[in-house]
Amino acid sequence: MRYEPGQFTRLPNRYYTFRYGGIDFFALDSNTFNTPSPLPETQEGEIYRQELQKRRHEIDREELQILKICDGLNPDKPTEAEQLDELSAKLDQINEIKIDIEKQLASQKMPAIDFEQLEWLRSRLIESWNTSEVRGRVIFFHHPPYVTEATKWNQAQTLAVRHRLRWVFERVAETLGSLIKERPIVDLILNGHAHCLEHLCTTDTGFADSHINCIISGGSGHRPRYQRREGTELMETFAEIAGKTTRKVADSTLFVGRHDYNSQNRLPYSCVRIDVLDGCPPKFIIRPLITERVEEEWHNSELESFVI
Repeated sequence: MRYEPGQFTRLPNRYYTFRYGGIDFFALDSNTFNTPSPLPETQEGEIYRQELQKRRHEIDREELQILKICDGLNPDKPTEAEQLDELSAKLDQINEIKIDIEKQLASQKMPAIDFEQLEWLRSRLIESWNTSEVRGRVIFFHHPPYVTEATKWNQAQTLAVRHRLRWVFERVAETLGSLIKERPIVDLILNGHAHCLEHLCTTDTGFADSHINCIISGGSGHRPRYQRREGTELMETFAEIAGKTTRKVADSTLFVGRHDYNSQNRLPYSCVRIDVLDGCPPKFIIRPLITERVEEEWHNSELESFVI
């Protein structure tokens, strides 16, 4: 594999595939295809650039206000320590937003996309579908293409990963034709990055990434995050011949993250166990595992397992 210092981080076997129990697993390095595309050199692109710059100034002011409040709080007092933790979480989120904005503003030319890896995935998926003993396919990588965690769902890199993965799936579908019938290209996508535990399923997106189950397990990361206020339905805007259209592309059916209940701030840390059932296509038993911190106490909580 090529190694490009300062551009791509390339360790041995940084993307690879293996087969176990009749299922092909594909590990990807999404850091090399998550850079946002450049803003268009149009009036619309310039307006969006100005909006990004305005948003950057707004969150800079918000950051300064939060830092000022933090300076006046005493971490030795339980109630103020809880407030400090909440404000620190907001500062983390602000930093992520700033990084995402800077990536978009800096994208003056086409990003260095790792097409070598994407082409490898395309060819390996086609090979997998043409292997009779394979009954299913699972892909796992860091950045989720679909997510409703508040700081991640509308990040430019989220859309970049979605569009480049969709680009691969479209070419796989074109090659396979009727071989895939009513099945999705892959049976399950596993991700981290977002500080939550979430299950989503794509709808009929109009592309080859339709009807795919996605599990995000990043809820053991530093400070669980809230779900976005806009709700569980993910909408995407598409440029078409007749103009722009917006339609639903995914539904979130489970979200475990930071939340408030009876004026208490609750921090559920989570992971997930996935068991694979026999059969073709395979079914997966999803078992959420959760421990929740409420003030200074920890509580184990159980959610019912479900099959996808």
